[in-house]
Amino acid sequence: MAKFLILQADYPAGRGVRGMNLCRFLKIFHGRRAVETISTADLKRSGRKTCDTLFIGMPTALRRDDLAQIRYGKAILFDYLDVPGAAWYDSDKEFLLSLSDRYLKAWTEPGWDNGIKFGVLPIRRFPGLSFGLRYRRATAWLRSERECDRTYDVAFVGSLTGCSVANQRVQWVREVRSAGDRYRFWGGLIGSPSERRDLEQQLGGSEELFCRRRRVGFFVYFRHLLQSRVALAPAGNARWSYRHYEAIYAGAIVVTCDFRQVQTLIPLPVDGMIHVPDGVSVLEAIDNALALRRQAPELAAANIRQLEHFLQDGDYTRQKPELMDRFLTQFES
Repeated sequence: MAKFLILQADYPAGRGVRGMNLCRFLKIFHGRRAVETISTADLKRSGRKTCDTLFIGMPTALRRDDLAQIRYGKAILFDYLDVPGAAWYDSDKEFLLSLSDRYLKAWTEPGWDNGIKFGVLPIRRFPGLSFGLRYRRATAWLRSERECDRTYDVAFVGSLTGCSVANQRVQWVREVRSAGDRYRFWGGLIGSPSERRDLEQQLGGSEELFCRRRRVGFFVYFRHLLQSRVALAPAGNARWSYRHYEAIYAGAIVVTCDFRQVQTLIPLPVDGMIHVPDGVSVLEAIDNALALRRQAPELAAANIRQLEHFLQDGDYTRQKPELMDRFLTQFES
């Protein structure tokens, strides 16, 4: 009998989106034998399953007859998709709501569906971040706490996938580039040749918005974050992103889309970031962030300490059990 059974989402995406991010998180704190994953297709021929908690990945092809295979204590719906609210798609919404009113996302915001109790999921862990942090600690030349070691005022790299002219990523990069020599900027937008052509046609020329590299590997990206005083975290497909955590760990002050009402499992240091309301220019926020670095030079380290209260070198660990307690508390009545 498994303590946790994860029914993978029926969605054409990577293993993490289908449920392996959650699986890895639970195994770290509860052990490998405590967690089992299965697809809806395999459920019908797997024999009877028993668990304390059944996590159902969304969207799902699960139907009432399939559930006869599982004996469980409580059911919880979840999805890792970057869409606000519940991702029902072609799922049997009425049936699933009869099983559970608990629904987990990578982030939550006020004003989502009434009648559902939204909670937050563990996000995926990128191995490169943990390695980069350990390497940084072990090598003196990568320690960029001193302002003189930071070459750039602002850094940002973002994908063009799904972007339009109105996207906040595009707007912010345009503003920074239009500011001329006001900031020493590293980065830009990256995308396929067709995505670049589409954006250039919409803007009537936009070569200066693109990163010089067609592709930016994680270690190149993180090294430049370490050399930047401020890092931009505009909204993309969602308000949250991995770059919030990566930029904080790099010691940059984060200028973000308005994040004050957003909830994530690992709380971000909201008071240690600069928030930009939708439709407002990012330039004043960058100036404020640069001033904040001068006025409060200890802030970047304090932001890292807040993350390390729950993580170790940017990763989950059984040595920090408070994060699992925070996760499980969401399901208490």
